[in-house]
Amino acid sequence: MNVNSIFKRAARPVIAFVAVIGLAVSAAAQPTVLIDFGSETSYRGLSVINPDSNGNYWNSVQPGLLVPDLVDIDNNATTIDLGWDTPVGTDSYNGPAGPTGPEDNKQDLRNNDLPFTDVDAAALGILGGALEGAFDFAAGFDGVSHFPVRFQIQGLNSTSTYDLTFFGSHSFSNDTTTVYSVYTDSTYTTVVDSASLAVQDAVMPWLHNRDQVATIEGVSPQADNILYVEFVGETGFGGYLNALQIVATAAPGVPGDYNDDGKVDAADYVVWRKNVGTMNTLPNDPDGGTIGPNQYITWRDNFGAMNGAGSAGRAAVPEPASMMLVVVAAIGLFSLARWR
Repeated sequence: MNVNSIFKRAARPVIAFVAVIGLAVSAAAQPTVLIDFGSETSYRGLSVINPDSNGNYWNSVQPGLLVPDLVDIDNNATTIDLGWDTPVGTDSYNGPAGPTGPEDNKQDLRNNDLPFTDVDAAALGILGGALEGAFDFAAGFDGVSHFPVRFQIQGLNSTSTYDLTFFGSHSFSNDTTTVYSVYTDSTYTTVVDSASLAVQDAVMPWLHNRDQVATIEGVSPQADNILYVEFVGETGFGGYLNALQIVATAAPGVPGDYNDDGKVDAADYVVWRKNVGTMNTLPNDPDGGTIGPNQYITWRDNFGAMNGAGSAGRAAVPEPASMMLVVVAAIGLFSLARWR
């Protein structure tokens, strides 16, 4: 079993590009990311040959090393980075392929061991598209000591929520169950949510998990747009993680957020003003039709709100005289247009 040293990276903020030219630009598509915890450079590990049998692209990583700009399943680069806060073990021995050979010849691993990877691909869903994804694993055990493994998923979108699906599999483990948890920050003291997964059969520990996953749903990025993840055996022995799926879901839009950046602020007023009197469609406009006083009132009533914040996140709306003059002018514009 190989253990890599600690690698850590400062959080990288997500920068949203907003164009205010007539219409606001809608939010970017939400990515799905697949991570294989093992690669050609890791101990007894293999990289996924992309694309997999389902046509999806994976990130095969050497556990312990920082990996920036993970690709999504369509092979598009994302802002998502993977960094580590603890040492981590890497191996494939006693995983879904059973006892695997030495790491000095990766082709031997691919030819002699990979075909014996025993998983139910259909049951694993998108994580079942590549045998290499199930073959090797990250572990909280170095052959001598057991420890929790902690890593950061960085560069996330603050306006999205994320579903994390874990596949862990290993036979003859000290703990039958691995617990996967998300924490609020890098101190790993306050749990946001957790999920448990039996990595082996509780009665017959020589039988590895081949068809079960654990999912943590709807978690929001914590400090600095990061999810802080830990996995460990349920009684403190080493845990196992073979593959991870990250699915992003855009949070419901906030009425009045006309530039669709997750908050209602002065920038949305600018979008409203540029579109007054038009039939343009604005994001998060519950009224539609000709842009005018109704859209202004929606913006005013929700000023300061953010995705997930609701009325508790609202602030007092600025209403300078010039702003009110625009509203009056807009009303006049509608009246004139109606009588032409």
